[in-house]
Amino acid sequence: MFFFNFIFFTLGFGLLCFGFWGLADKQSLIEEKIGNLGTDPMLIFVLVGLVVCVLSFSGCVGFIRENICLLRLFSAGIAVLLVTQCVLALVVLCFRDRIEDSVKKTMLVAMSRYQDDSDLKFLLDELQLGMECCGVQSYQDWSINLYFNCSSPGVNSCGVPYSCCIDPLQNGTVPNSQCGFGALGMSEAMASSLIYLGGCVPQLVLWINRRIWDIFVGYLLVTVWELVCIVCAQRVMREIKVIKSLY
Repeated sequence: MFFFNFIFFTLGFGLLCFGFWGLADKQSLIEEKIGNLGTDPMLIFVLVGLVVCVLSFSGCVGFIRENICLLRLFSAGIAVLLVTQCVLALVVLCFRDRIEDSVKKTMLVAMSRYQDDSDLKFLLDELQLGMECCGVQSYQDWSINLYFNCSSPGVNSCGVPYSCCIDPLQNGTVPNSQCGFGALGMSEAMASSLIYLGGCVPQLVLWINRRIWDIFVGYLLVTVWELVCIVCAQRVMREIKVIKSLY
């Protein structure tokens, strides 16, 4: 268990450092930008890295030093994760429509800040390229962005990002930033020859439905691993108590 906890501690510390580096590099913690911290993807890396570091460190030191307090912290933390995981699974099953609406609203906020946050820009581009989609429900959703809205005086007016394009790369290597110019002002028939018309949320729902069993197996494996961690921690704590009672 020490070896596995050490691996997770290393990964968690890496995520934590990467998250803080991203926040510092974009100056997300200064007073002018602190209001947008909740939508910064780097915050996820910081939170996940912090949780993984604390739990794996307590597991590492607890197992190698046979420290009951740290083993209790490790066991309780894994138990909380397990319960949270089960609750989230039930919430997803019971409130799928509300979660889908929340995803749509979150994506619209991210799209409105497409040019302002390099991380959101990267995530949106990767999502649209991977899913072969454009916008939330349709490509017209990009009109929410001030730069792409047809009322904008800039060169991006009535356009969409290159990641919406059917052929997004110039010469097969360099992103063609101009391939989506004017798409919002075209008819659907004309735009369909240049960009994907369908939104990403329907594509994402379809992708999840097709891989529901893979997701279930992954969820089951994680749950079993968490149970094994708890059982091992409890067993070591019992052995420590028995040994202490003999001396």
